[in-house]
Amino acid sequence: MNLESKKRIKELTSKLLTQTLLTQSIINLLIDKGVCTSEEIDNALRDSIIAMEDTVIENSDLIFNSNSFLEDDFNSKQELDEELVMSEMYYGPMGEA
Repeated sequence: MNLESKKRIKELTSKLLTQTLLTQSIINLLIDKGVCTSEEIDNALRDSIIAMEDTVIENSDLIFNSNSFLEDDFNSKQELDEELVMSEMYYGPMGEA
């Protein structure tokens, strides 16, 4: 793993920790102020998780096709670049290019 990857992982870890602490603080405030109960938050989270799982399942083909398209596009672009470079090279006698 190179230095850039380690740096990105550290940044993502830091963001994830910050997000988790912020979310937990908001939940604790909502419960402490009596806005909602712990059970209501649990139910809301469970419903959100189920909805997200359904969305992922419904869109799994789209995600797979997008990834496949991006991979194909990258590979064809690389081949095109190689063909472009080779077609622009001149192999004739010097001075006649």
